[in-house]
Amino acid sequence: MVTQIFKLKHFPAEDLEHLIVDIFSINRDKVHSDSRSNRLIIQATKEQMDNVQALIEKLDVADAELEGNQASQNLVYRIYMFEIPSKDQGNKSFSMILQTPSQLPSTKLLDAAAEKGIQISDFLVSDGEQDVPDRDVEFLIQGKAPSNESIKQMVEGIAESQIKELKWDDDETFTSGIEAAHHSRLPKQVQKHIMKFLGDDIETVGYWFGSSSVPGEIEALIGPWMLRLELEGESDRELELRVEVDVPEKNYDFDRRLGRERADEILSNTIRAKIGKPIIVGYNRQSYGARKMGAMVILPEVDMIQLEEN
Repeated sequence: MVTQIFKLKHFPAEDLEHLIVDIFSINRDKVHSDSRSNRLIIQATKEQMDNVQALIEKLDVADAELEGNQASQNLVYRIYMFEIPSKDQGNKSFSMILQTPSQLPSTKLLDAAAEKGIQISDFLVSDGEQDVPDRDVEFLIQGKAPSNESIKQMVEGIAESQIKELKWDDDETFTSGIEAAHHSRLPKQVQKHIMKFLGDDIETVGYWFGSSSVPGEIEALIGPWMLRLELEGESDRELELRVEVDVPEKNYDFDRRLGRERADEILSNTIRAKIGKPIIVGYNRQSYGARKMGAMVILPEVDMIQLEEN
């Protein structure tokens, strides 16, 4: 291990500290910034230190030099979605269209569901059908169930009923086994900030990474959302981000019955951002009858591949 002090002339030491820790996987307690003198104190292996020095030489340059460097206009993004996990991890959210030959008392459905460990959060009758003689009635149902088999058994207990459509919320927890998606990979200050509002017990429900030039535009399908980032360079280290989030255009009969034939735009906003600084967007979303609280974190960073090629 070697220790070295870098005196920076242009790039803020605190910003570069976060970049170095994230890019080179150096322990956070081995990299320290002094904002007063704009210095970096780093302890690392000889190989890591050589890479750090090469990065500093590329980034710590005057504005005029940076403007002519096309490599600085290429960024890589890491995008995370964190949410408070459900208290009943054994159950998964679903939506269903259930067809019956006649009106079904809500108490009968709730009793049949309770026997199989199923929770019903929404129970709606398809418009107009309940008043038409000799016509089957369709119910739009949302809730949580332990398995597909439990729903099948519930329906079998209701005479002459059948499932017309069943949709599970499969977009959640697919990132649980990806180490890079864990919140511990974020800068410590970002971790503290998220936990301040969501608590210590959070899980990753969406993770995406990719690169884009500036100016440019990029799309990311993350968790249950489609995220669009439109980037304009304001200065050497600042961006104007046009952030748009909506639900991917996936239509189901269930959605059509509830008037959701078009994708819903959740967020549309312009954000001033700095390269190397995280963007945090808190949200509440409706998912299969349940309200979920979470935060999206966007990390724009210098694209190291582009730097090395140049």
